Amino acid sequence: MVLRKEITLQIKDLLKENPQGLSITDIVKVVAINRNTAGRYLENLLISGQVEMRRLGMAKIYVLSQRVPLSAVLSISSELIMQMDSSLRIIFANEPFLKLIGTDSKSLVGKNIEYTPVALVFDEVFTEFIENIRQGIAGEEWSGEIALNTKDIILFCRIAPTVFDDGKKGVSVIFEDITQRKQAERKIEESERQFRLLAENSIDMISRVKPDGTRIYVSPAYKATLGYEPEELLGKRDDFMHPDDAHLLGSLWNALTPENYSTRIAFRTKHKDGHYIWIESTVKAIFDEKTRELTEYYTVTRDISERKKAEVSLKESEERYRQLVDISPDAVLIHREGKIIFMNPAALNLLGASHSYEILGKNVLDFIHPDFREAVRKNIEKDLGGDISPPIELHMLRVDGTPVIVEGRGVKTSVDSKPAVQVAIRDITEWKRADEALRESEERLRLLLDSTEDLVFMQDTEGRYLYFNATSRYGVSGEKMLGSTPHDFLDKGVADRLIERVRTVAKTGQSIREETPLIWKGQTLWFSDRLSPVRDAKGTITAVVTISQNITEHKCAESALRESEEKYRTLVTATGDIIWETDDKAHFVYVSPQVESIIGYKSDELIGHAPFEFLKTDAIEPNQKMFRSAIEKREKSIIYISHWIHKDGHGVYLESHAVPMYRSDGSFSGFIGIDRKKTL
Repeated sequence: MVLRKEITLQIKDLLKENPQGLSITDIVKVVAINRNTAGRYLENLLISGQVEMRRLGMAKIYVLSQRVPLSAVLSISSELIMQMDSSLRIIFANEPFLKLIGTDSKSLVGKNIEYTPVALVFDEVFTEFIENIRQGIAGEEWSGEIALNTKDIILFCRIAPTVFDDGKKGVSVIFEDITQRKQAERKIEESERQFRLLAENSIDMISRVKPDGTRIYVSPAYKATLGYEPEELLGKRDDFMHPDDAHLLGSLWNALTPENYSTRIAFRTKHKDGHYIWIESTVKAIFDEKTRELTEYYTVTRDISERKKAEVSLKESEERYRQLVDISPDAVLIHREGKIIFMNPAALNLLGASHSYEILGKNVLDFIHPDFREAVRKNIEKDLGGDISPPIELHMLRVDGTPVIVEGRGVKTSVDSKPAVQVAIRDITEWKRADEALRESEERLRLLLDSTEDLVFMQDTEGRYLYFNATSRYGVSGEKMLGSTPHDFLDKGVADRLIERVRTVAKTGQSIREETPLIWKGQTLWFSDRLSPVRDAKGTITAVVTISQNITEHKCAESALRESEEKYRTLVTATGDIIWETDDKAHFVYVSPQVESIIGYKSDELIGHAPFEFLKTDAIEPNQKMFRSAIEKREKSIIYISHWIHKDGHGVYLESHAVPMYRSDGSFSGFIGIDRKKTL
């Protein structure tokens, strides 16, 4: 039955005039329809949320809903919303969605979505998007991510079946812009990767520690500094501290809060060989943003034994002159009117000075490499102006003129009521060296690839070699291979096939593993090849890498095995006995051809059947019990006499020798046996 709009409006007007509510009986007295028809209209109004129903005794009382119209709610939503009827005509689009498409309501509403600017914006995903909408119209909800390359954004889309005010079906499509969230997730992944990369190559000792003090990650640098393999420290607490310093750790844990989550501590710890060394740890406490509960600690630790010795010597030397006001592991300078008026010992050490007079009173720019002086001068102006200047990486000059790489930033301060700039400087030379160590590591990897017996090569999507490891086994020069293709040294048919599989991997993004025969210097060689896609930072496949292992010997062994199995088949065919095999359900999976001459059945007539189906009736139960007993007792073999019924009906006695077989996990897999005719 088609619902008429004028009847729907008449019922709504009637309910509006009677806010206390009406029963169906009351409604049909005014509206010229029967009770069943009125029930259909009221059901549609209930589904669309325009009418509410409550019970009064046995009666159902209907009242006009006081909810805010759906279109009004959708209009003020921050999400991107669009609604369509069952014919794919757009009947509503809110402002955020219109802004995404870059058009106005008049250009969309009332038009089939396939002929609107939506198709251009959704471009590559539009066909799939329309299919999901059609499923929504059919009553099936859908949700998922949609990447709009034309807008460089990622949306989370929900398609929900909808019944509109007039009872017609359609869909509501709700989008949420999750671009920033996805970017944040990628940044977190990259941060984790960089952490691992830095940790594995840093000369500083890096660890992650649970709140109870148990280590859950230890970097390789612990071996070089303290002599312990990382595995020896994982899952253990810091029980190697000097007894006189043990109290520092408890104070450290208690001092860290969500507001004060980072600190640095120096203490003595025991080397694996028994002696104590001084180390310094920068500790950062990680707190849950919602619960403010401590989740773990990050520590970066370095050996400061030599620095401790230098500090002791420095204190003894300067005890005759003055007491140090502050000690910081970072270099700290204060300059006023361009002249350095204070420096801490770390700055003295950083600049390679033996005495403070080599630095104090001199212009701060004298210790800045000429390439960075203009940038530093601008930062000083910002600092004195009260602005917060960003950290800057630069090269400073030590007193002997040698450069040192540092990161520094300044802040405005006051000395003797005159404006000055206090500068904190950190030596990042070691970090830079770690970066260089990474490059060296990559070079070692290249050397490793060049020394392996396997062929390792990389090709672009058209099959040109971008990398080919050097190997003397096949007389191949890696350098000469660069820029060439398989066509340069193989026949056309083989070369075409090798290039085609590269294109397949580049197109599908799926790895391929296959065995490949090649004629090389008159000899057939077999290779097991694994081809995998290589993607750039954006996920685009730019090349295909292949690891090719020579399996010629393995192939020869397989061939020998096939010959052996063929000999076995010949032996089975030549013997006059019946050789058979069953599965774990006692069904024949193999019966030798000799069975036909003994009991009249052909082999394929027995396959899939149990032997008990062909026994004399009184022999079935004893035989079944014998088989079950052999399995339960895990007997090595059984010998028995069975009474078979020949295909023509007469009885035949067979003497059977059967052996239970078991899988590698110990489970029963079936029987194998030999039967021969027995005369009683």
